Amino acid sequence: MKKLVSLFGLVFFIFCGRGPMTDFLQSLPDHIREWKVDGKDRIYDRGTLYDYMDGGAEVYLAFDFRRVHVRRFRRPDGMEMTLDIYEMGSAPEAFGIFSCDREDEEAGIGQGSEYGFGLLRFWKGSYFVTIMTGAEDEEADQAVLELGKKVEELLGPEGPEPEILSVLPQEGLRKNSLSYFHSNIHLNNRFYIASENILNLDSKTECVFAEYDFSGGDVVNLLVVRYGDGQKALAAYGAFTSNYMPETDEKGPVRTESHQWVQARIMGDMLAVVFDAPTGNEAERVLSGIKHKN
Repeated sequence: MKKLVSLFGLVFFIFCGRGPMTDFLQSLPDHIREWKVDGKDRIYDRGTLYDYMDGGAEVYLAFDFRRVHVRRFRRPDGMEMTLDIYEMGSAPEAFGIFSCDREDEEAGIGQGSEYGFGLLRFWKGSYFVTIMTGAEDEEADQAVLELGKKVEELLGPEGPEPEILSVLPQEGLRKNSLSYFHSNIHLNNRFYIASENILNLDSKTECVFAEYDFSGGDVVNLLVVRYGDGQKALAAYGAFTSNYMPETDEKGPVRTESHQWVQARIMGDMLAVVFDAPTGNEAERVLSGIKHKN
């Protein structure tokens, strides 16, 4: 933790434009239940994020991450609680970083949230927030949730989800399975395809990954990538099929060694791929439900 900033600088850089800086400073909680602020606030930007989370910074830097404000709290028994407020470049980016690691139950805070095992995660507008404690008791649970609600009230208006989510078929969709991202690191964290970036993903590609329930307990996975250019989508299709399905020339569904089916299709400037379908017809069924412009 190398870079300290004054509270004045913190408010100016993170929350300028949301009202008088002194009002925000007075509103940001400095204690919650038995927990009180421990030490000075810190701020990390794209150039210093590794100082805060060496080994995990890549996940945030692959989005339009701007900076994170860190405030620590401590309880009389020595247990710590950490509040991180991540400022992203837009609401879709905040949704994206939230969506890439969902595991727990909805907590009813912000535009989307989850809480479990001492960790609260939520997003609202262009902000993504985490509150974490190692304490495992009811008082700690209540403190984390209360702090989350207080912070959420300060974050301004809600923002839009990524527009690409609207192309997804709705039948059988597991809504909490949606992930929005740009890079290969997030794709492989969610669903491993290859060590190399065979889909040519970069900061400008928009990706959405989702799971679908089918009768019999089968779960089908769908990846849609928008390249913004039909030729780039076509090149990615060629790279994917030659690397992931090198032994077939078929353009329809292909049965894999695990006896499931995969199918890829170009849709204008998008590439859509279905994985793990129980039958070729089910793969086609998911693809046919995608809403796209020719």
